[in-house]
Amino acid sequence: APTPLALIDHWILGKEGYSLTCCDGAVNKLRRYTDHLPDAVIGDLDSVSPALKDLLAGRIQHFSDQETNDLTKTLTYLHSRYGKQAITLLGASGGREDHLLGNLALLPTYAPLVEDLVMLTDEGYFLLITEPSTIDVLVGQQISIFNFQQTPISLGGVRWPLVEATLPALWCGSLNCVIENQITVHTTSPILIYLANV
Repeated sequence: APTPLALIDHWILGKEGYSLTCCDGAVNKLRRYTDHLPDAVIGDLDSVSPALKDLLAGRIQHFSDQETNDLTKTLTYLHSRYGKQAITLLGASGGREDHLLGNLALLPTYAPLVEDLVMLTDEGYFLLITEPSTIDVLVGQQISIFNFQQTPISLGGVRWPLVEATLPALWCGSLNCVIENQITVHTTSPILIYLANV
């Protein structure tokens, strides 16, 4: 998987197909990396300074409700504006484990809003899988599967395959290992697959 900074660099260089939208205070971190302004900033804006708000002017989409978090506000906005798109999330941990866990729990709920969803982390990436899929991987790559709805899952191409398994707890699909160049996944509900960088 590409690194988050590599994707930001593609956006800075104006490569086709790249746009960058910040969830609220993430714009502060972006500004420490580059002078480029994001295409949009979305959220309740509780973490953006007044001076930066002035600089961003027409790029701000302010949503004051506290019933959803800024990531949900952002994906809802992007879907309403562009329809289903392939989206890569950068910095979704917010620098805190509780923030990361909250966002991970929300990812399956975004299935109706996205074409594809990938969340990059420092050590790997999460894929949102909503239908039977074949995924190119590397032999020896570490893999975990997380099913928030406890529906049957099949997973092939790994050391410990699953066949129509209903995992009783979230951790039960973690810490597996890829043994083929492709894995196959069968699911009837949105699940997350984590693949570690090699």
